Amino acid sequence: MGKMRKRLTALGMVAVLSFSMVAAGYSVKPQPGTSFSLMTWNVRYGAEGTSQQRHQIAFYNADIVLLQETDFGVTRSGKVNQAELYADGLYDYYLYGKDDDYDTGTIGTSLLTNGKIAKRDDYNDLGQIEMHDGYFHADVEVHGVDLSIYNVHLNYLRTDWRAQQLYELALDVDEDESDYIIVAGDFNIQSFDELSVLLTKLDSVNNDETYYATYHGLDWPTQAIDNVLYTGDTLEVTQVVMPVNGNSDHNALFVNFKVK
Repeated sequence: MGKMRKRLTALGMVAVLSFSMVAAGYSVKPQPGTSFSLMTWNVRYGAEGTSQQRHQIAFYNADIVLLQETDFGVTRSGKVNQAELYADGLYDYYLYGKDDDYDTGTIGTSLLTNGKIAKRDDYNDLGQIEMHDGYFHADVEVHGVDLSIYNVHLNYLRTDWRAQQLYELALDVDEDESDYIIVAGDFNIQSFDELSVLLTKLDSVNNDETYYATYHGLDWPTQAIDNVLYTGDTLEVTQVVMPVNGNSDHNALFVNFKVK
């Protein structure tokens, strides 16, 4: 069975299982102390070398990897499905969220995991989904923890457009009934104040007290534009690592979590 077929079949099985559990009113809470890890990284469509990036992803071996600026069918990256390329041999499953048409294909964000991805009605035949105002959402179960994940890549051209995206994102997060929510990616903020609309419900890894200069460029008011936000009442951050190298114009953020 090919990898794509395997992935889609597994998604269908998870959807049926999840529905059965909900229908029966059955829910299992993870044990306090259960740990998992997440990495977020703007890979700049692999311009600095996908093989080096894959080596870094493999080295940190996060349970969930969120990537921004991944291509699908674009000439500059060899017209490949980069989500599949980054996952191949490292992760069993991936999702791709289309942000916009670009050249001969599309550009968007990707999620890689060996966990269980709950299937949604808006997946197309390739398991892809449209991004909604700069982000896509997926429910992923790792080590018995049912996570509600938002993969973010917000607008950098205009602050007012980005503010609208953050507002829409905050509405979704406020309505999210999951106990374990993570919102992560490239926010393209000019100030941490822009995140205040989300910080009524979530805590942040990257802030004035723990500042991670993830962006290499000097053309922006802050270099701390990548972040991981999470439900601080249910999750505890036990480790944050920012790999510093030339494998993208962004550094990744790797975060270890523990269930409270």
